[in-house]
Amino acid sequence: MILIGTNEGIYRWSEGAGWPVFHGLQDREVVGLVSPGRGMLTALSASGEVLESENNGMDWRVLPLPEGVERPTTIAADLKTAGVVVASRPMGLYGRRVGAATPRAKPAPVGMGSTMVHRARGLADGATALIAPGRKRVAPTLDAIRLAGWSALPSPPVPKTGVAPEVRALAEVGGSWFAAVGGAGLWRTTDLGKAWVQCEGLPAEVYGVRGVPGRAGQVWSATHEGCRLSVDGGITWEDRSAGLEGARHVRAIEVKPGAPDVLLAGAAPQAPFEIKAASRQGLNFGLYESVNGGKSWTQVLRSFPDVLEYDTITDIRFDPADAENALVALGSGELWVTRNGGFYWGPLARQIRAARVLCAVG
Repeated sequence: MILIGTNEGIYRWSEGAGWPVFHGLQDREVVGLVSPGRGMLTALSASGEVLESENNGMDWRVLPLPEGVERPTTIAADLKTAGVVVASRPMGLYGRRVGAATPRAKPAPVGMGSTMVHRARGLADGATALIAPGRKRVAPTLDAIRLAGWSALPSPPVPKTGVAPEVRALAEVGGSWFAAVGGAGLWRTTDLGKAWVQCEGLPAEVYGVRGVPGRAGQVWSATHEGCRLSVDGGITWEDRSAGLEGARHVRAIEVKPGAPDVLLAGAAPQAPFEIKAASRQGLNFGLYESVNGGKSWTQVLRSFPDVLEYDTITDIRFDPADAENALVALGSGELWVTRNGGFYWGPLARQIRAARVLCAVG
């Protein structure tokens, strides 16, 4: 099953389903979504909330943010602890075990009305931030935030510049944690952040990190200048971008389960922010495939659009239940699917508004 975080909540798709169906959080714009364990889900909303479910999205609760955090920027699953690690603005990292005790918010002030508890669409009983009519939220106290089950973790020691650093992607691969910091490359730690080391040989802009199941030490990174592969756990990196000369801006990368030499990538000639607003030039994203471990790439043209002129590829995921199935999410909300290992692609849904993130659930 693959869950789809969108501007209209979470949808799900599985083998045999003709189209995605609504799953939960209908009143949230979901920009981050991970599953750290069976039935466990943690989501980030565009408004800066962290939401948690222990029953596969039937009930949700909003978690108080750690003290001093303005908003989360990205999230990753910690499968070893059935927990999550959240990056924040100002730059910080915080870990939490899903289901850890959380305090209740203070009761609503007199005159605010009765509290509305959402099931499937929203929050469960005992939510840490209550939702009252009109979607007003009762802010938890500082004491509640301190007791919310978060543990502060050391952040990468990024040199100070005129722009505040921000972690845009997190991933745990083979016992190492990787943090992609905007404008400052990729950082790696093997001791939960006690010592971070910047990964040498990578561009300053890294957008995604994927491990290779079944091949210890292999890690892929999607960067502003192509795809890079490490075979020693992130210590050294090799450029594997042959065939991407006309599409060096790689926004998403995915490795096929059970076939580690088969990869998919979403790439464009240049980043969206490099295109002037007054220009008529489109983004020109395309889907690319490698069947030899990234030694060469070719554009996927088997019924997939030749050029996504004004759209972006935001995420790519293979179905853990059947790796012949894969989904590609577009920023516009379109979803494309293959059910036969990529021999044919077709549209899965066009009515969803802004597909942001995909989460494979085994």
